[in-house]
Parts: sequence; structure tokens; C-alpha cells
Amino acid sequence: MAVAARRSLLLFVWQVACVATLAAGVAIGWGGRAGWSIVAGGGINLLWTLYMALTLLRHGVNYGAQVSAASFFKGWIIKIVLTVGLLIVALRSRNLEPLGVLSGLFAAMVAYWAWFAFDLQRRWSLR
Repeated sequence: MAVAARRSLLLFVWQVACVATLAAGVAIGWGGRAGWSIVAGGGINLLWTLYMALTLLRHGVNYGAQVSAASFFKGWIIKIVLTVGLLIVALRSRNLEPLGVLSGLFAAMVAYWAWFAFDLQRRWSLR
């Protein structure tokens, strides 16, 4: 569990770096409001990665290998409810651009899957 928690935290840092890089580029090209919209959308997705990393860390400390499927199912339900709720709030906000919010969400998802597709955990690890 401790290894999974460390890998999840590295994945989180990777996603933050990707979203921040995109947000900075968009802010330079299209303005600060667009950049902050990307940060908001990416942040919605990043909450899930952070939640799962902390859950794995907590299970690694408290429960060892006795993690049940119910814990992950509960986490998945929390993810869906939290993501939908925060997207509704962000997309209704007058301070954020809807396309930027969705772009940030998508960028964090692409960074998540790129981490696994290109096996970045082997290249970027805590030793």
C-alpha cells in the first residue's frame, strides 16, 4: 500500500505540472481568465487523484493489506458526485470560461492516462 500511495502522489504531482503548464500557456495567449478556468477544471479532476492517494496512504498506515473492494467503490461514488457537483458550479460561474474548465478537466485526464501509457512511473520515481 505504501508503494501505491507514493506512486499516486507522484501521479498527482505529474498532473499538477501538466495542468499548470497548460494554464500558463493559455493565460499568456488568451488571458488570465482563460488560464484560471483551466486551473479550475484541472483542479476538479486533481481532487480525485489526491483523494485516492490519501486513501491509499491511510489504508497503508492503518489497515495494511486488508483493503476491501468496498473502499474503492465508495471512493468511486465520491468521485462521481464530487466531479459532477463541482462541474455544475464551475460551469455556472460567470468568472470562469466553460471551454477552459472542460479543457482543464480533459488535460488532467490526458495527463493521468499518459502517466500509465508511457510508463512514466519508471522514469520519475522516489528513490
